[in-house]
Amino acid sequence: MTLLDGLKDFFTREPCPAAAFQLTVTGLAGLHLSGRDRRAGRHVVLSLRPGSLEPSFDRPNIKDQPHLADRVQEAIRKLGLREHNVSLLVPESCLKTIILTFDDLPSSPAERKELVLWRLRKQMPSLPEDVRVSFDVVGAGRPSRVFISAIHPETLAEYEGLFARQGVRVRNVNLATLGLSNLLNLKDKASGILANIEEDCLSILAVLDGEAAFYRSKPFLADSRDSRSVVRRMENAAREILNTMTFLEDREKKRVETLWLRTALAEGEDDPLAVLKPLVPLNMQTIEASGFAGLRPKESRALAPLIGQLA
Repeated sequence: MTLLDGLKDFFTREPCPAAAFQLTVTGLAGLHLSGRDRRAGRHVVLSLRPGSLEPSFDRPNIKDQPHLADRVQEAIRKLGLREHNVSLLVPESCLKTIILTFDDLPSSPAERKELVLWRLRKQMPSLPEDVRVSFDVVGAGRPSRVFISAIHPETLAEYEGLFARQGVRVRNVNLATLGLSNLLNLKDKASGILANIEEDCLSILAVLDGEAAFYRSKPFLADSRDSRSVVRRMENAAREILNTMTFLEDREKKRVETLWLRTALAEGEDDPLAVLKPLVPLNMQTIEASGFAGLRPKESRALAPLIGQLA
């Protein structure tokens, strides 16, 4: 079982649909696969009006409902969707996500849930009482690692309602970083760091001996134009990656040598990879969305999480 096999249906336990969408602050991407091998289909990448979506854990996310509704409707039409169930990759900064370790987990699902919630609230005491929580045990080692994600019911309803009003139902919710992890087939990997760099945030998933060991998502500060430059964001990303390396060496006594990287930054004067490479002493491998023909490089980067989610 890969990491995504255990986590792809975060808030529901239903089969993964053949169509999926990803929403970010800058765009809406959609993918609809067909055929038994799910290697053919349609895709769409649409830009969003600046400020129409502002991901947050504890504040409203959708700022321009009519614009987003128009974009969703356009994407559905271009994908030729006739089924009503889809998967959705939501912005990672609208959730609280953490990996916790447990020396022992009860076999009873009810007792296991109670223990996980108790540990989560000790780690995050400010969580609201009605928060929606999903968790999965990742790996079979001891101690057990549990991937836990929490979202406000109102936030989840915002995203579900956006699609429901266009006649489609969000059957499962996931994170782009986990979609990317499925492209890597982590069980065949040793140790490394997966970094997913979006326009507004950096998400890091550390993998030790083929299992998820640490996760963190951190927004890029947007208090000035300079702070959103490619160079500044790559410098911030390098700092977080180096901090993660140090953390793994200190806590897990493990050294990592590989960085799996996906960047979804808008094209500009500076090449994100060229900026990042001198700052991070790791073997850098970009994550490619292989196996789906006819994609330009920019489309391949935009659709990689969705291909990992569906293919």
